[in-house]
Amino acid sequence: MKLFFIMTLLVSNVINAQAFQTPESAAFDSSSNRYFISNYGDGNIIQLDSAGNKSYFKTGLSKSLGMIIKDDILYVVSNPKMVKGFRLSDASQVFEIEISEGLFLNDITSDDSGFLYVTDSRLKAVFKIDLSKKTYSLFVKTELDNPNGIIFDKANNRLVMCYFEEDSPIDQITLKDAVRTEIIKPGFDNLDGIAIDELGNFYISSWGAGSFSTGFKKEGTIYKFDNQFSVKPKAVSTGHHGPADIFYSLEKSELIIPLFMENDINVKILTTLIE
Repeated sequence: MKLFFIMTLLVSNVINAQAFQTPESAAFDSSSNRYFISNYGDGNIIQLDSAGNKSYFKTGLSKSLGMIIKDDILYVVSNPKMVKGFRLSDASQVFEIEISEGLFLNDITSDDSGFLYVTDSRLKAVFKIDLSKKTYSLFVKTELDNPNGIIFDKANNRLVMCYFEEDSPIDQITLKDAVRTEIIKPGFDNLDGIAIDELGNFYISSWGAGSFSTGFKKEGTIYKFDNQFSVKPKAVSTGHHGPADIFYSLEKSELIIPLFMENDINVKILTTLIE
């Protein structure tokens, strides 16, 4: 009986190895043609090659959330307070900063001037990280609860941000003077991730109505907005259970949708949707 238990445990560990466990964010390494997927559940970073094979890129992190690649370094939010950077070539850690007052660091983006920006959902804030000095500062208070997805919009020199709240607004933060204003309130619930394509269109994931205490239905939707949010948004992908921090690959015209509640990811080809 004891031997059977040990054998069962070993088999279970093999099956669960390198698995998605509440996957949250994605990034694409064009130099090696691989995707990175962050696991909130066990903190591990999974790498997915062009054939769909999974392996570990980095283990031992805490509740990995938002990720971004900048200058051959993968920057990862290691929730609740840390941002770490790993060299793409060998996964060695080359950067670490602790945001001491952080409560729940969530998503991350970068501009073209050597700064990272990280949302803190519980502190209702966005922090700015200076990569060269390895320092951080409070960039803006959101006032609204649960700021989540954030992305740099180069064409307009701004950050675009959404909230994991009912009837979430979509905000912009100007980089020049750190002023936050509401762009639009589209009437969607629990917005999570934001991606942008080569034409400047935005894709934003919505979990739909619900909460972690009451549950979410498999009604998550990815909406497409034009760059100025002036045209009625279009649902480009539906029926998702917990679509988290989505990522758009410029190289492949693919939208990666981490399915937080399904321990899986969805890959959607968007070539026909870019217009």
